[in-house]
Amino acid sequence: MNLFKHIGQIWSQYRAFRSTYSELSQLSDAELKDMGLYRGDIVRIAYDAAESSLTPAKPANRQGRSNAADTFGVLRESH
Repeated sequence: MNLFKHIGQIWSQYRAFRSTYSELSQLSDAELKDMGLYRGDIVRIAYDAAESSLTPAKPANRQGRSNAADTFGVLRESH
C-alpha cells in the first residue's frame, strides 16, 4: 500500500473518531441515557464509528481474510 494513502486513511479515521467523540462528549448524562448510553461508552462508539467509516463493504461472494493492520481496530485493541 502506498505510504501516503495509508497515512491519509489513518488521518481520516482519526477525524471520524474525534468528530464522534466530540459530539457525544457534549451531550449531558441524561441525553446519553435517553439513547441507552453511558459516558464510558463514548470511546468505544467513537472507535466503532471511525472503523466503519472507511471499511469498504466486501461482496458476499468474496472470500479472504482482512488484514488487521489495515484497520483502525489495531489501535482500539491496544487501548
